[in-house]
Amino acid sequence: MKLRAGILLLLAVAASHAVSALAAGCIPVRVGYTDQNRPPYWLGDGDKVPDPPGAAVDLIRDAVLGAGFGCAPVWVRLPPPRIRLALANGDVDLAPLGEMSFYPAEIAIPRDKAGNIDLNRALHNQVLVLVRTRDKVPANTNPMLYFRDKVLGIPMGNSYAAKLRESGLTLDEGARDLDRNIEKLKLGRVDGVVVAAVAPAHLKEVLAKHKGEIEQMPQPLLNVRLWLAFNENFYHAHPKQSEALWTWLDTHRGQLGYVMQRYRKD
Repeated sequence: MKLRAGILLLLAVAASHAVSALAAGCIPVRVGYTDQNRPPYWLGDGDKVPDPPGAAVDLIRDAVLGAGFGCAPVWVRLPPPRIRLALANGDVDLAPLGEMSFYPAEIAIPRDKAGNIDLNRALHNQVLVLVRTRDKVPANTNPMLYFRDKVLGIPMGNSYAAKLRESGLTLDEGARDLDRNIEKLKLGRVDGVVVAAVAPAHLKEVLAKHKGEIEQMPQPLLNVRLWLAFNENFYHAHPKQSEALWTWLDTHRGQLGYVMQRYRKD
């Protein structure tokens, strides 16, 4: 009940911001995203947005502004399992959404002229695996084969968990973020940890914290897509700007690394 009340309060605050934005002459966009710390893309835990907020948050803000909505988005941080429901219900207008076998009618994703899903207007991620350095896993190892009889740690609420299970892998979803999963890896409770990254180099800082104890397998486990999906009613109310946002992502996906500069350290 407390979690439910907290989410309702967040949405009420977002709604008040939206009313103010309308008065200022812009189209307010309530963006729902994870309330868990998943660096470098989503930073901070809980409902407050930190400064800096994370590379993916910066990218979404730039996409909203570049699409002509006229003002910065209103951020609504939610537990991962709640994001898709909030988007379908219209509690938020836009949210990152992983690949699904079926997309509810209440959620709009980019389509081509024939009505098919437009794969060019998605964000493309790699699912990588971190292992213990002392295990001496050969660099040319195929992670999908290596982990057939092992256990992979994965943060709760990841959209690609079902796809990994369908591939025959055993997952441990007991930890809520990457840091906790890495601790489980060090303790030997899991054999590897999965993490999504736009580019392998983005994990450099995460690995540096563990001083050589943890390393990244060179081959990705999986290639996945991430949509910036709209609530269907919001999309129909603002089709021009919504389509422009998806086109902006397609135009700028080769330059995604620019938002990472703020999060890199010498």
